[in-house]
Amino acid sequence: MRLFGAILGFFAVDFLFHLIDALAFGMKAETGAERIGAVGVGVTVLLLLIALFYRFFPKSFFHGFIVATGLFLSFDIVVFHWIFQLHRITSGAEANWLEPIFVVTGTILVIFGIKKEKMITIKNDTEIGL
Repeated sequence: MRLFGAILGFFAVDFLFHLIDALAFGMKAETGAERIGAVGVGVTVLLLLIALFYRFFPKSFFHGFIVATGLFLSFDIVVFHWIFQLHRITSGAEANWLEPIFVVTGTILVIFGIKKEKMITIKNDTEIGL
């Protein structure tokens, strides 16, 4: 059921974010530095959320969030950016090195989240004698 929830949440968030036409309060990142800065703001917000979820939520929720984030970073980029070529992370050449970094990072997050959740499940099963 957790896996179903993670997959459903991924698709819901992915499709909702791609349908929204965000204007960023009239700001437009036109230079490479501005585009990288915009991505940096997104990464900063993501890291803040990860820290908050780690601190204030159960570990299972945190691991699910890590897996969903990893799926978004890797699956979204590979399928929608590379295979279907619908859009890129940025409109400049920096996307050529940002996207592979995000795919690798996303894959690491998926593996990390799944391994940690399995360890908790095994520990809990051992404690209750299963």
